[in-house]
Amino acid sequence: MITALNRLSLANRLCLLTLPIASVSQLAIAETGKRQIEEVIVTATKRSENLRDIPASIAHFDGSSLEEQGKLNLSDYLQETPGVVLNNATPGFMRISIRGIGIDNSPNSTVSSPVGILIGDTSFSDPYVASITPDLSAFDLASVEVLKGPQGTVFGGAALSGAVRFVLEPPHMEGLEAKAFSQLSDVSDGGEAYTSGVSANLPLYSDKLAARLGFVKREYPGVFDNRRTGEEDVNDGGGEQRRALLRWLPTDKLSVNLTYLHQDFAVDDAVYIADNREERSLDDVLFAQPSEHDFSLKSMELRYDFEHFSVLSLTSKISKDLYNVSDISATFNSPPPGAGPDEGIVSIVNHNSNALSQEFRFQSSGDWWIDWIVGVYSYDYEMYFDIFINTVAQENLNGGLAPIVGLVPGFDKETSVLYAFNDATATEHAVFFDLTKTLWDSWHFSVGARYYETVVEGGYNGVGALARAANNGQAVDIHEEIIEDGVSPRYSVKYDITDDHSVYVQAARGFRFGGIQTIPSSEVERVPSTYKSDKIWNYELGLRSSWLENTLQIDAAIFEIDYTDPQIQQKTQTTQLNFRDNVGAAKSSGYEISLRWLTPIDGLTLTASGGEVDAHTTEEFEDSNRNVIAPGTQMPGAADSQYAVSASYFNTLFGVDYNVYLSYDYIGKNFGDLAQTEAVNDFSTLNGGLSLALNELRFRPQLSINISNIRDTTHAIGGGSRTLATQEEQAIFTLNSPRTLNARLSFEF
Repeated sequence: MITALNRLSLANRLCLLTLPIASVSQLAIAETGKRQIEEVIVTATKRSENLRDIPASIAHFDGSSLEEQGKLNLSDYLQETPGVVLNNATPGFMRISIRGIGIDNSPNSTVSSPVGILIGDTSFSDPYVASITPDLSAFDLASVEVLKGPQGTVFGGAALSGAVRFVLEPPHMEGLEAKAFSQLSDVSDGGEAYTSGVSANLPLYSDKLAARLGFVKREYPGVFDNRRTGEEDVNDGGGEQRRALLRWLPTDKLSVNLTYLHQDFAVDDAVYIADNREERSLDDVLFAQPSEHDFSLKSMELRYDFEHFSVLSLTSKISKDLYNVSDISATFNSPPPGAGPDEGIVSIVNHNSNALSQEFRFQSSGDWWIDWIVGVYSYDYEMYFDIFINTVAQENLNGGLAPIVGLVPGFDKETSVLYAFNDATATEHAVFFDLTKTLWDSWHFSVGARYYETVVEGGYNGVGALARAANNGQAVDIHEEIIEDGVSPRYSVKYDITDDHSVYVQAARGFRFGGIQTIPSSEVERVPSTYKSDKIWNYELGLRSSWLENTLQIDAAIFEIDYTDPQIQQKTQTTQLNFRDNVGAAKSSGYEISLRWLTPIDGLTLTASGGEVDAHTTEEFEDSNRNVIAPGTQMPGAADSQYAVSASYFNTLFGVDYNVYLSYDYIGKNFGDLAQTEAVNDFSTLNGGLSLALNELRFRPQLSINISNIRDTTHAIGGGSRTLATQEEQAIFTLNSPRTLNARLSFEF
């Protein structure tokens, strides 16, 4: 049996493919037969609401539409949303900026991301040292939501400037379903990769119990060349994802939902940066850099519906594990021609974390004079991080002297460039509420707040040349604690001018965890022992309008953000070790606008979106290289402008439903760092595709051919340059994805 969504004709479903911006909607066919844009129900506010009734900026991407376009990564579609900038390096490592908030835009930064990543209502953000960023395949996803602006009231310290929320397709009781796909990706001047997946919805007992299972096996094509060794496409890798969801309805009032998800990735040579802007290659890597990581989610949600309110308990456990080997020779000087692996410097990182969260939420239902939510939240996070840096020559020597070295405990660590480990915990305890009242049918008032306390505690131990140099010749042994508390309020007023037009105003505050340093504090080097939370206030005025019998929607928003105590990664001058500090302040302002039109030409849909962001510093300070950052400096995560347009046409010919689409998007200029050493972005991409489906056949076969970056534009999306101690000039860049042909064949049972 096929779900209601799947029973829609392909013509209606494929119209979704070119709606990349806020409120990507389904089509409704009115009783008159006229197409209309249907409402989208989201749960981003922890209520089920029509997206257009929420007084906030939320972009919604339908999962089945992303599947049909062959979009496998967040980078394939996220920047179609105005105000969102993404620097994507390699699977699991990306940096997302929303509305220009974020000083460190490097994808491998250890500073916690200002944008939260959530699966359902469970946060995968790291409160202390940034780790893996989950990027789920769109296969069997219900949707992806982008929440713009701080989400401190709803999600606490996990979403300073916004959040990206994956919503998994839930089990349902209606009938047995299965679907499968296989996709070939062929990259220009790169390799090929196959991705395949299967999922099944299994009613297990009457209308009381159902399960949904999913599996995806994915390959990633290699696109980077090592000019020194002559090897091409060295960074090909792969991984698997497993999902299992169970829904049990023991009574009409009680529901139980269990979720398990695990995803992994491994690559033999994790090259993801270039030393030039023209091609995806570099010359300063002396040996292969294997990397592997995985993450998992286990959660249990219990809900009981009383007559006038409901009670919900959500218990979640997440884990992340990362192992990474890097050649960091070029950190100190560019390897000379002819240098081989024995002349390199190796860095080995292990990063493991576990987090347990518990939320109890009480929510009104039935006839109340006001809609309300109140809840309590607890979050406990444990992290272990160690790093070992040494010359390959020293490691080879230690290997040759193994019988002797083994007699001296810790000899290899003491004789290294650096060995250090960090064992830390972070907690958040909070109570929150959200109240909404409607007056005179057209005025909607909301107020909410989150009262929280965060604690970060841990130690840092280090030996080796760099550790002792930073601590007056002594081994490093640090233990610190930082305790903070505060309130994250949210206020909004929405006025329905007519049934089709409304305006809203909103103010909301967000925060990000503070923490402890990973190197010794020093007055000389200006290294504090701890750094505090950074905070933002977002002020927003929005318009939502529907025209021409709900076949045309035009939405707009203007915003202003005050950013205080930004967290920035700095470096010591003597040892070049990273630390964090709160410096300066910033402000961001801009506008966003989107349009969706189901044109009078039956089957033709047009969309457009755009916006501008002016995000800049407001106080003078010095960056890690002692560059003076003047007030008015553009923030690294802020593209000055963005826009996207698309057209889609669907019809039926000889019993075959077909859809043709074309899209064009542009992201404006910004810089890879605050010192503005290198300009990045300022380029456009053209994408297109064709889908064919035989919906009358039993297995509903569908073939999709999609091409991203048709013109094969190569452009830097991140990077920077610096002068090494040897007085060499060094520049590194992350580049956009090359032209990629995706051919996808799918079936539904």
